Amino acid sequence: MPTLNDPIAFTILGLSIRWYAIFILAGIVAGIVVMRRLAIARGQDPEFILDLTPIIVIAGIIGARIYYLLLRWNDYVNDPGAALNVRLGGLTIHGALVAGTIAFLGYCWWRRERAFAWIDIIIAGVPFGQAIGRWGNWANQEAFGTPTDLPWAVTIAPQHRPPQYAEFSTFHPTFLYECLLNLVIGALLVWLILNREKVRWMREGDIVWLYLIAYGLIRWAIESVRTDSLTIGPWPAAYWFSAAFILAGVAMMIVRRTIWPGRLMVDFDPEEEAARVHPA
Repeated sequence: MPTLNDPIAFTILGLSIRWYAIFILAGIVAGIVVMRRLAIARGQDPEFILDLTPIIVIAGIIGARIYYLLLRWNDYVNDPGAALNVRLGGLTIHGALVAGTIAFLGYCWWRRERAFAWIDIIIAGVPFGQAIGRWGNWANQEAFGTPTDLPWAVTIAPQHRPPQYAEFSTFHPTFLYECLLNLVIGALLVWLILNREKVRWMREGDIVWLYLIAYGLIRWAIESVRTDSLTIGPWPAAYWFSAAFILAGVAMMIVRRTIWPGRLMVDFDPEEEAARVHPA
């Protein structure tokens, strides 16, 4: 894999624009594009996505940073001002998902939109945003794995190498692994939404539960190779959250077919939904 010599892409009026920020922004745009196209394909108002996006993005960034700081606060005790500098990295997807979900539910309640009418579309765009955003880790030379000499290994500068691996120069590009697997997850979720006539067993919300299970599994596997994991107790924090995601996904797949039955995805009627939200 190529190496990155400078994490700063360019400078405007003295302000340094970092590759990390560019990749995060590109990921957000990619997610929006996917969500809007799915909304159009389902006969729903794509403008709702644009109205919702700023709220979810802001909440997601705040949640991602707060979660990171809670686990690494000792790194900022002597320089609390740096805690607000997200351009250098330090955003966690688990914190972003939790905060973004809360913001999404609150906004749907405020707009009188039924969350389950939108949640599958929203979540199907998330893996594409994650896939592109992960390259921000490459730009910052972080979130890589253990040493390897595989052809696709990434070269890490000496100052970014863990002390126990200081003599090694090439490492597993775990951010690349997660990028590719997220693209696979995203493609599967989009296919399920666009082919709901062929998968009539799918219920509203199933896309979310499948995402939680799939992402939980791949993140658990990738985390076992990473060298810079945040920890809660003796285990990486991602292990705890991944286990919670998997269990929640499985539980909701069962619940929505038993004690809290969900509507079949194929039965969704956009005109009926629009009339409910905006009665004549």
